[in-house]
Amino acid sequence: MSKRDPLEIDGRTGAISDLPPQKGQRYRAKLDTMQDVRREMAKVYRESRSELIDPATGSKLVWMLQSIGKVIEKQ
Repeated sequence: MSKRDPLEIDGRTGAISDLPPQKGQRYRAKLDTMQDVRREMAKVYRESRSELIDPATGSKLVWMLQSIGKVIEKQ
């Protein structure tokens, strides 16, 4: 039983059981302009360098942001 994971307490018996870990909250980034996309790429880069996110995950996110940027440029 971890202090970070949510717990469920049975009202009748008082038994404690772990609930499954929750997924992260939905992240919403404004990606309407190329400047927004560049800003988000920089954020992902800084988080990867600071080891807040795995560099492999960061490279995947930047690849997706590049694809979004290409769509914006063609409009």
